[in-house]
Amino acid sequence: MGEAKNKITSTQLAFFTIQTAIGEGALTLPYSLHTVSAGDGWISLILAGITSQIVIVLIWQICRKYPELTLIEILPKLVGKPIGMVISLLFVAYFTALASIVLLNYTKIISSWVFPTTPRWIIMTIMMFTTYYLAKESLRMIARFEVLMSSILVILMGLILFPLFKGNALYLLPIGISGSWDIIKGVENAAIAMAGFELMFVVYPLIQSGERTILKTMMLSYSIVTLFYLLIVIACFIFFSSDELDIVPEPVLYMLKAVSFRFFERTDLIFLSFWITIVMTSIANYVFFAAASIQKLLKVKQPSLVTLIVVIICWLLVVLPSDFLLIERLNAWFSRVTLIMIYGLPILLFAISAWKHRKMKTVVE
Repeated sequence: MGEAKNKITSTQLAFFTIQTAIGEGALTLPYSLHTVSAGDGWISLILAGITSQIVIVLIWQICRKYPELTLIEILPKLVGKPIGMVISLLFVAYFTALASIVLLNYTKIISSWVFPTTPRWIIMTIMMFTTYYLAKESLRMIARFEVLMSSILVILMGLILFPLFKGNALYLLPIGISGSWDIIKGVENAAIAMAGFELMFVVYPLIQSGERTILKTMMLSYSIVTLFYLLIVIACFIFFSSDELDIVPEPVLYMLKAVSFRFFERTDLIFLSFWITIVMTSIANYVFFAAASIQKLLKVKQPSLVTLIVVIICWLLVVLPSDFLLIERLNAWFSRVTLIMIYGLPILLFAISAWKHRKMKTVVE
């Protein structure tokens, strides 16, 4: 009965997915894409969106064969208990680390743009306290909250669209000048920013919809995520010249800083004030995934306690590194880990699942 009350609708799944995928990465994505793919970074983003859709289908193919089970319960059936335990721990560590990385990067931005004299640990503590308050709730409560908060994305998109009228579309030309290899390399940076579709492994049994509806919802959600990021990237690419983008690490905020209205002047600060809610929901979702996975793995019946432990671990992980170069190295290292977790493992698990299904079918025949 309790599990039934915790289930979400396909509409709630859509907003939940969007809030998970859109995080602090949007503020630096145009810069990271430009450093690799130059003016063709928007092509890399589209390719990353297509790749994400393919992996979503693969994850869905795995989950639909075990509709009542989460990844933690599926893994022993696919790869056996010992290896399943190892991969389960990897996913728990990944969810926890991703929440920490998002918090670390956003705190760095907040510290430099809004509160330069405030100790970082205070900002982190406030963020994680709010995160715990949300993440300890049931999936349905979290999803309902994020449906309400999604209206903020519309406001933020409106703010981003204004600089488009001051940009120069010629900055996007010539198309393809960076070369095929650099465009493909740029897919890596775009894919990392769009991580989040792996949530299907955790929430699939808690969705009140048919399997095809779930797939359509996930694919539609990621189409919206891709479009959101694409508008941000194109807005920055036509607002700044190529030389300017090379030296602007947070182009979205610099772009908004150049736009002012009669009733408020610092558009970048207004944007950051709203954006903090989007980042907080993304962190809360990953904390929820980690806590839910730990509960399944250890068969613990105290979700609030497990969530609190995950929040404390996240806080400890981000309060320690303070050196800027160390943070950059952590981001670079974790980027590679993210690619393995969101692309490598799902593809491997799908191959194993398909092989086992075919083997079982042959035995039956």
